[in-house]
Amino acid sequence: MKSYYPEELGLIKMREEEKLARDVYATLYDVWEMPIFSNISQSEQRHMNAVKVLIDKYDLVDPVTDSTVGVFTDPEFTWLYVLLVEQGSASLVDALIVGATIT
Repeated sequence: MKSYYPEELGLIKMREEEKLARDVYATLYDVWEMPIFSNISQSEQRHMNAVKVLIDKYDLVDPVTDSTVGVFTDPEFTWLYVLLVEQGSASLVDALIVGATIT
């Protein structure tokens, strides 16, 4: 197994963090149909793409092996996704609070 520098590990984690944000916003859009959630989800996708460029440039292993919403390599991100969606589905105010939390 390849050994990574802290900066490389940061990029790998950042890639999945951006996916978490994208997926939560996309799901909250499905629940509340507020355009802001869709807009931010699209922005998070652009962030994911930018981090992917760096992962490819430095020949790192991409943790995002499945683009399905809510599917993550790291179980911590799966747990966070479920928790944040559950909180954000309780009310629109809660959804906005979740959005402010993951930004």
